[in-house]
Amino acid sequence: MDNKLPKPLIISISLIQGIVLTLLYQSIEQNFWPATNPVWLTSLATLAISLPLLTFLCITQSNIKETVKYIVPFAIVVSLLGAYVGYQQEPKEYINNGTAMAVFCFTALIASFKALMYIQQYISNKKVSYSTLFKLSWRNFIIFGECWLFVGIFWGILNLGAGLFAVLEIEFFKELLKKDWFVIPVLNLAFGFAIIVFRNIIHTVDNISTILQTLIKFLLPALTIVSLGFLITLPFTGLGALWKTGSGSLLVMWLQALTLFFVNTVYQDESHQRPYNLVLHRLVFIGVALLPIYSLISIYGLWLRIEQYGLTVDRCWAILVWALLACFSFGYLVGILRKRDAWLETLSSVNIAMGIAVLAAMLLVNSPILNFQYISAQSQLSRLEEGKISYDDFDYAYFGRSLGRQGYLQLQTLKEHLKEVSPEKIAIIDRMYVNHQVETNENSFSEFETLLTFWPRKEAFPEDLLNVIYEEETERRWSTYRGNTYYFVAQDLNDDGIPEYIVITENNYQTSADMWFKNNGKWESKYMTTHNPDENRYIKDSIQDSEIKTVKPKWNNLKVGNIEFKAQVN
Repeated sequence: MDNKLPKPLIISISLIQGIVLTLLYQSIEQNFWPATNPVWLTSLATLAISLPLLTFLCITQSNIKETVKYIVPFAIVVSLLGAYVGYQQEPKEYINNGTAMAVFCFTALIASFKALMYIQQYISNKKVSYSTLFKLSWRNFIIFGECWLFVGIFWGILNLGAGLFAVLEIEFFKELLKKDWFVIPVLNLAFGFAIIVFRNIIHTVDNISTILQTLIKFLLPALTIVSLGFLITLPFTGLGALWKTGSGSLLVMWLQALTLFFVNTVYQDESHQRPYNLVLHRLVFIGVALLPIYSLISIYGLWLRIEQYGLTVDRCWAILVWALLACFSFGYLVGILRKRDAWLETLSSVNIAMGIAVLAAMLLVNSPILNFQYISAQSQLSRLEEGKISYDDFDYAYFGRSLGRQGYLQLQTLKEHLKEVSPEKIAIIDRMYVNHQVETNENSFSEFETLLTFWPRKEAFPEDLLNVIYEEETERRWSTYRGNTYYFVAQDLNDDGIPEYIVITENNYQTSADMWFKNNGKWESKYMTTHNPDENRYIKDSIQDSEIKTVKPKWNNLKVGNIEFKAQVN
């Protein structure tokens, strides 16, 4: 088959991709469509990245039609999943679901490389074999990595040149490298050029692959010895020591995953040729046969955690990874029991089938079918409804921090129920979802006033004090006042008959207070230490019920000369 590359086509696609990505980037910077709609933005960005990348790694002059026939539908499927992930960012003024976006990028990359090697194998019109799929996957991975390395070095050279010209007071090139309309297309062209270079030296890529595989060949026996040593020691130590680590199942699955990866790297051929002598071969043989034990240990640990704390996104991922590793391990065990030394025939069949399973799993986790955020939200709410956890101990912050849109929707529904059973928790939920995108405007002060509670009454506080506090809160660039509740308390703290002005700031993370006073006609504040042993994050009812009093310090201050000592013991 003619493997000659269509160089003009690759360069043209790189340029078009650069222009499209530049437009998408500018839409984000200048806040116009599609950046204003996460569904369209994520979908279009996914299509603009995945379609050219997969085409670059697959296309030759003789398979252009076949490449388009299979790559385009897959890229559309991934972009549709991207649209769904983008939908999980809604409503965007309240939600920043970065976790879902990061997971999508990672899983879409894995799915793309998996799909690519099957498409390449199918287009070649050769019989599907694991050894060929393995070679294609390593080629794609190494070429992809080398291209990014080339782009990184190229970008460094451009910056070096711009810096040298800047020394000569020629700022043109330095300013040019700050322009997205220049940087993005140029880097895309560099990537397309790198694709042409490295795909034309496949033999070198295969040599790098061989070197890496040789290293793994020497590491596999050592890993197997560690694995067998762990299993031999386990009956004497018990599982208790493993669970005390808090990550026992994770450690076990890592060991299992590394063993499977190393085994697949070394035993990639379907032939009966043994890469080791008989002793080492038997050692690896036994290690592979015992891999299902790790699946049993890890699922037991996961079951204990889920039974005790319910499902979370991390535990959903752990179950999925466990299922995939277990299928590999038990598949190999069946092959060993049936074929014994000829088990490599089964290994090839299992790997081909499981490759498709991994591809499907990486796609489904970005769909409604395996939306781990939704599954986790339902699990935690079920525990609340069944009385396994109280409303006080329920982790509201986890819904806002880790469950994105699904957490937001479920908590909005839960608020209706909280009105009857625990109304103070509604304020905690409302603080979690504040619009950080609202710009400061003339109506903001009236909005700020809705967050204020006064005691004993609003008239007790000077109007200019409210303005000073508002200005101070709005000047904070690292936070927004919309996530806080403010309590203004007028109370005489030094028995001089004149009330002091205390402003208590409450949010879901801390409760703090400042005492305000006038000094030379200007308002100043002093921070007040806070002792909150119960971690109370809702004191509005206590203030409205006038549960306010002064407390004399248990220990007076000690003064020696001009030095004063203050006891900090509560």
